[in-house]
Amino acid sequence: MTPDDKRSRTASVTQHAREACKELALAETTAKNRCLTLLAELLEENKQALVEANSKDMRDAKRNGVAEALVNRLLFDESKIDGRIRSLEKIARLPDPVGQVRGMKRTENGLLVGRMQVPLGVLLMVYEARPHVTINAGAFALKSGNAILCKGGSEAAGCNTLLGELWRRALQGAGLHPRAVQVLQLSHEEVDELLNSPEQIDLVIPRGGKKLIETVSERSRIPVIKHYEGVCNIYIGRRADRSKALQIVLDSKLLMPAVCNAAETLLIDSSIQDWIPQLVSTLMEKGVEVRGCSRTCACAPQAAPATQEDWATEYLDTIYSLRVVDGLEEAMGHIATYGSGHTDVIVTEDYSDARRFINEVDSSVVLANASTMFCDGESLGMGAEIGISTDRFHARGPMGLEELTTYKHVIWGDGQVYGSGF
Repeated sequence: MTPDDKRSRTASVTQHAREACKELALAETTAKNRCLTLLAELLEENKQALVEANSKDMRDAKRNGVAEALVNRLLFDESKIDGRIRSLEKIARLPDPVGQVRGMKRTENGLLVGRMQVPLGVLLMVYEARPHVTINAGAFALKSGNAILCKGGSEAAGCNTLLGELWRRALQGAGLHPRAVQVLQLSHEEVDELLNSPEQIDLVIPRGGKKLIETVSERSRIPVIKHYEGVCNIYIGRRADRSKALQIVLDSKLLMPAVCNAAETLLIDSSIQDWIPQLVSTLMEKGVEVRGCSRTCACAPQAAPATQEDWATEYLDTIYSLRVVDGLEEAMGHIATYGSGHTDVIVTEDYSDARRFINEVDSSVVLANASTMFCDGESLGMGAEIGISTDRFHARGPMGLEELTTYKHVIWGDGQVYGSGF
């Protein structure tokens, strides 16, 4: 394909997206919900074909030397498909934000002023592996009135191609623009072309490894909301309930080690370091590799010595780094220095410590006495999430329908003029 052919293809993609977003901005909620319901039905009907396509993608990925963590994220088996079906049904039941007017108030001059929620426009989602993102991203974009271009990784091409066809069928079945959700297989040059199309695309959302996000952010001329790495920490405080702490520590790592909200570092208050030998033994019995600071290794010699690099590493694997800290202040200082602003937890029965941690730790999600796994759109009532933003824009943490809208000011008058009359 020549450079001109590639430019022609990306121009066609963005033109269709622009046409679709104009229609979607005015689409009835019933039509959007019907599309989501139809897609759920199509996923059920085509479950076996999706599993087979995904199995082939996974075999090819392993043969091509794709990293194990990425292969794990590529998995799209029956249980994951069932999870997406449930998510689609939940998103269909959520209130439609488009057209909602917030903060309506009467001004001194008699005008009635408010803010109406409206779609952002055309979204570009660039991501690795994760076929479920093709469903989540499309569903949230559609329900919030946005058109979306889904550019998944080549390692998921087979499964994503089928999902793109199912999206097209669901959109047509609901009477919506068939290109409202486009699942694309593009070259790097074509993606760069899209990233340099600010007149056609309104927002870019990259999801994947650090390198992917940095590359997209550097090359894009379009605003980017980053779903960056998750160096998530758990501080076990001086008044922690050890039984609660252990369950939180295990759940935050072992439930899904390869996700961005899995915990990576445990900060243990020095006042309870007598618990470290038992904690390390339990972790290692569960198959977790433990890398500890010098004080940790003195308490539990079976732990491997941690390096400075470990504190800032997103393992995406069954590895924990452990550090002994002298109090809440040092724990928060460690998080500020090495954390990624994603998800951080305090385990304590001391209410004042919990309040300080929640108030002072500057992360997108901060929890007291709960697993990092609750940094999750479904748990927070969103149905799922399009991603977890670590930026400081209007969207921070799990992104759902509200975060994919902006607003316009709406003013109702009764003949008022600004001047004194003409």
